[in-house]
Amino acid sequence: MVDVMAETLLQIKNLGLKFSAHENAPEILRDVTFSVEAGQTVALVGESGSGKSVTAMSVMQLLGSNANYTPASSILLRGEELMHKGETFMRTVRGSQIGMIFQEPLTALNPLHVIEKQIAEPLFLHK
Repeated sequence: MVDVMAETLLQIKNLGLKFSAHENAPEILRDVTFSVEAGQTVALVGESGSGKSVTAMSVMQLLGSNANYTPASSILLRGEELMHKGETFMRTVRGSQIGMIFQEPLTALNPLHVIEKQIAEPLFLHK
């Protein structure tokens, strides 16, 4: 039997984050490390406010300019570093290689519209 190593799709290493450059600002994330292999399902679970959404939004690079990552933070998508990539590059990645389904009520699927259209729209925009 041949042992085939699974492809690492996403690798988060030492992810640390503050929402202020001030030295005494609280750490929102500290040393978050995990990876996702091809064919693997990974769930981020935790209490409200534990950093699940902030971690996911960090991967998507959706936190904006007030996000101050620690120097050791690394987010690799198929081996390519995403930290500090520009918005133009990230737009080519979002929707085509990575995606996020938001849980906030105002951004969730709208029951008044056909689900096919709601799912197809971001795929079309990011193609």
